[in-house]
Amino acid sequence: KLDRKALPAPDQLALVSREHEAPRGATEQVIADIWQDLL
Repeated sequence: KLDRKALPAPDQLALVSREHEAPRGATEQVIADIWQDLL
């Protein structure tokens, strides 16, 4: 179980200001391709 009240508040700026990062390397590309197919 998880005590959600004990967790810190999410950093809203980190969620909004993140830019796209291209996959680095073959492994990340394979994972990105899998997610692309799923979504």
